[in-house]
Amino acid sequence: MIAEFTRLMDRLGPFEPSPRVAVGVSGGADSMALCLLLKSWTEDRNGSLLALTVDHGLRQNAADEAIQVGSWLKARDVAHDILRWDGVKPSSGIQSAARDARYRLLTERCHAEGILHLALAHHREDQAETVLLRFAHGSGIDGLGGMAAVRETGSVRLLRPLLPVSRDRLRTYLTETCQSWVEDPSNQSPAYARVRLRGMADILAGEGWSTARGADTARRLGWARSALDAAAARLAAQAVEVWPEGCVLLRQDLLCDAEEETALRLLSRCLAAVGGSRYRPKLEAVERLYCTVRDGSLGRGRTLGGCRILPYRDGRLLIAREPEAADEQAELGPGATILWDGRFTVKSLFSGAARVVRLGLHPVTMDPALRRLPAPVRQTLPTIVCVDGEVFLPRFEFASHFKHPEGDPRPDRAVALFRPQEPFAAFAFVVV
Repeated sequence: MIAEFTRLMDRLGPFEPSPRVAVGVSGGADSMALCLLLKSWTEDRNGSLLALTVDHGLRQNAADEAIQVGSWLKARDVAHDILRWDGVKPSSGIQSAARDARYRLLTERCHAEGILHLALAHHREDQAETVLLRFAHGSGIDGLGGMAAVRETGSVRLLRPLLPVSRDRLRTYLTETCQSWVEDPSNQSPAYARVRLRGMADILAGEGWSTARGADTARRLGWARSALDAAAARLAAQAVEVWPEGCVLLRQDLLCDAEEETALRLLSRCLAAVGGSRYRPKLEAVERLYCTVRDGSLGRGRTLGGCRILPYRDGRLLIAREPEAADEQAELGPGATILWDGRFTVKSLFSGAARVVRLGLHPVTMDPALRRLPAPVRQTLPTIVCVDGEVFLPRFEFASHFKHPEGDPRPDRAVALFRPQEPFAAFAFVVV
């Protein structure tokens, strides 16, 4: 198993010398197996491993189980920590909210530790179930390509090396290594779609479906997705102009001349990036928007995915954040850095405390250079509101750092970098 795991990890590289890796460990068989495999892999490369368990606080025994995981891993000489999801839990959509909280806590800890790789234990059955569920929801190639073996998120790479490996093989490996695991009772609850699918296994098998075939479907469509992403990236290089103030200009002629699947892919990525979302809008809605652009019936514009899509000069489309959707108000402490509205990394360069809101909520004397911006863009700029009532705009940049060129006479008190969660051009979709 260790030799096979090494080959799977090699496909997800390259890795830096002495790689530092974090792994999400719930205590279930899948994540425990991944943790032990990664321990061997990192030791062979003079690296290090940090195991992280998220206690969502949703089950009575969750805290005790997290402590038990820590005890098991301490005996294996694996560094371990528990992350807790505190605060009020939503009354609906709890499963999705818990998943988002888990990813946020894990990636924030990786960022704080300077760890570039976060490994997750999704396996072959998970991949097959994902394909079925997405098929039921009408997904296109992106969805039916399943989960990515590698996903770049900006601060960390999400790795799923076990996608080709079956659940039974992982449990056998744990048995061979004399390692116990936790059985999550929610894995038996018919309240969850994945559990209901497992209950239909015999029926699906009678129609020729198996987890191996589901995983093969994801693999084949993953190759197709990779090719389409490459085509969309080439189109983006020609058709997209990104402004540091968080908007996009898109050439309509190139968009409409491209293959429809490529055009839809690029359009949806632009909407997700400008809208500050980790997820692209539903394909059906993007198709309707694309038809209005192609047919010349966009009129005075449309809204979709938290964005306004408007005709602009020289036959281009303006995609700007919808002002009413940019309603986040966030605290900004002295010297602090925050993500605002899912779009901007805002850093304070002064000693006072402040709040970050959108410009449309506060009048401010603007830099003359910002007056060139269309009104919808200006209204959604992050704005600094100090405790004494002073209001000012940060400086807007693309750079990956907060320093300015030598000799720049303009003093800065805050800087905003446009860093959308969904990139305009996809990273390579790695298939394992």
